[in-house]
Amino acid sequence: MNTTSIKQTFAKFSLLITLLVASFGTSQAQAADGHLVFNTAAIHFENFSDRNAFVPGLGWEYSPTGKVGFHVGTLSDSFGAQAAYLGVNYGTRRFINNRVRFLLGATAVYKQYHKNKPLETKIVPFPVMEVSLTKRSSLNVTGSPKIDYAGSNSNAVMFFQFKLQLR
Repeated sequence: MNTTSIKQTFAKFSLLITLLVASFGTSQAQAADGHLVFNTAAIHFENFSDRNAFVPGLGWEYSPTGKVGFHVGTLSDSFGAQAAYLGVNYGTRRFINNRVRFLLGATAVYKQYHKNKPLETKIVPFPVMEVSLTKRSSLNVTGSPKIDYAGSNSNAVMFFQFKLQLR
């Protein structure tokens, strides 16, 4: 096994342990703030023919209203690599008939940012609009703008997650 393979295995194992602790670590009183997250789709505004729109994955989000929470998960990124994320969030109060709220935060994302390049970790902003679909399900809509900074270029993207409350 080479060093890169060992690092990837360790990262996946660490993420799995974090997911398990997160899913079982929230108390019953906090169950309403915890969600099983299904990563579903990414819409790229440029070079979309070179990227996957279907980005399946699984995660956990703890996002209490008016408090700091966290999110963790794994998914197949836009180039098919196994990506992982871990971050913090803050949930605002609900608006529009108690159906819409916003989450703000930051996320460390380990993924392939450019085609045919190695996976790397970057800290990215986490702006989300959460739309309640039913009493126990919601849709996260997030994204990032096109960024050209310090020699790093990224494509603008919208990302969708289906969340299911388990209680």
